[in-house]
Amino acid sequence: MKDPLVTAVLVLAIGFCVAPALAKAADEGAMSEQRVPMPMKRDHLFEERAGTWKATCDEMEENKVYCRMFHIEQFGEWKAKNFVQVGPAWTPDSVGFVVATYQGFKAGTTVTIGIDKRSRHKITAPKGNNLMISPESAAKILKEMEKGHKMVVTFNSHSGVRHLTLADLGSYKALLVKVKGYMAKNDQATNSE
Repeated sequence: MKDPLVTAVLVLAIGFCVAPALAKAADEGAMSEQRVPMPMKRDHLFEERAGTWKATCDEMEENKVYCRMFHIEQFGEWKAKNFVQVGPAWTPDSVGFVVATYQGFKAGTTVTIGIDKRSRHKITAPKGNNLMISPESAAKILKEMEKGHKMVVTFNSHSGVRHLTLADLGSYKALLVKVKGYMAKNDQATNSE
């Protein structure tokens, strides 16, 4: 009975002495092989709110400007909080339109976007919490938004509840002028090259 007890005490004593040294050596080796990724250069150029709309513009690598505008609406469903975020996003080369919701869309739901009484744009949402609309469809929606007064968005949330969002486009248009000014920097950078 003494032999196993002595052996166990001896193994534990060696473990307590050797384990910290082995752990330190393993950490040093692991840290030397890992490289921390370099973050992209990003300068925040602009952020402003008007009504229910918010616009932001950032200057990224190679002096390229990226902007987005969005309307956020919070709502409750089944004792849970949810929100929908709707709006365009611009890169130097393209434009898109994003509809995102905190709790996600019901799988296969149709998201409908309409401006005033014009025709509705219907897009099937993927399972998840955001929908990115193609540049072609986004360009059509944005042209309508520049001429319109109200935007209507409907969809079924993850829980199946039908949601309707109304956004006034007056404050959107005021911010859009400023965003277009920042996006014009991309044309200036291209012309100087």
